[in-house]
Amino acid sequence: MSSADSLLLNTILNQALEKHASDIHLTVGNYPVIRVGGSLTVLTTEQIINPDFINTIVEAMVPAPERERLQHDREVVVSYTWADRARFRAQIFFQKGYPAISLRLIPTQIANPKDLGISSIIINLIDQLKGLIIIAGPYHSGRTTTASSLLENVNQRLGKHILTLERPIEYLLVNNKAVISQREVGKDVPSFLQGLKEAVNDDIEIVMMSELSEVGQAEAVLELVESGKLVMVVMNAQSVVTALESFLSDISPQRASWARQIIADSLLAVTAQRLIPKIAGGLALAYEILTMSAAVKSVMKDGNFYQLNNVMLTSRQDGMIALDRQLADLVKQGVIAADQAARYALDPKTLQQSMK
Repeated sequence: MSSADSLLLNTILNQALEKHASDIHLTVGNYPVIRVGGSLTVLTTEQIINPDFINTIVEAMVPAPERERLQHDREVVVSYTWADRARFRAQIFFQKGYPAISLRLIPTQIANPKDLGISSIIINLIDQLKGLIIIAGPYHSGRTTTASSLLENVNQRLGKHILTLERPIEYLLVNNKAVISQREVGKDVPSFLQGLKEAVNDDIEIVMMSELSEVGQAEAVLELVESGKLVMVVMNAQSVVTALESFLSDISPQRASWARQIIADSLLAVTAQRLIPKIAGGLALAYEILTMSAAVKSVMKDGNFYQLNNVMLTSRQDGMIALDRQLADLVKQGVIAADQAARYALDPKTLQQSMK
């Protein structure tokens, strides 16, 4: 990297850290953009990004094997350490024929689940000996942070053997009470599927996966759960219902009945979350939670997932939380504005009724 390119990158990253930015966006033909407290800020004092600069940065951030995958898949995600000062989750993709880079700052310290606002319902489930927990949400919802915080909570208290399968590895977990093996897919293990199959007969009690993206992966997850392990799956999904539908869509038709039965017997919870700008600054965690009950078990076996929204709305006593009702509660508490709640609501009518 030339001294001029290095200086520009260092200046951008320095500004991002000084302003406590969560994200940095670099696209050809535009000024650098950072996200602070949920809002985007354009760095007009810096140079407009040009193709030579972006190509140089991609070459510096992305290892050669991943650059080959970038050319083939047109998108890749890697971890990037900058001058021993910060770690980033770097998403490189193409737009208008040029590479573009989105950097997400990975905090050096893993926050306590309660400090993040994670529900005690989910925190308590991490102590279960076996079962399935699904943590869902769209991009920039903090789902990986939630999963890592829960694992660190176990690490500080219990002598468990934990395996993570990630692409890339974001938070670095250091053994405390637990023994933790973090395997990066593409480097330490060829695929998520391979890692799951190897874990079935290994002396491992908790397995966490950073994504569900390979054919056959959902079946391998359920086989791992069936073997008596606690499995946590992080998924890109907008809601509890779409997470379950997406999970089961990967199951072969011949095993669909088996899969629904395993989920009915082993599912501990599904949570889908959002990070929403607060009125006072910063971000609030909002979520919906589906826990197991007789009604949920019946729905799972029958596959009538459209009924789950009504179940969550009427089953607060079973620990279930509907997203729209929680958004309404945050508005009533003065944490978030009504217009922000409306942006993230699954059903605007339910939100309006809950805010009355």
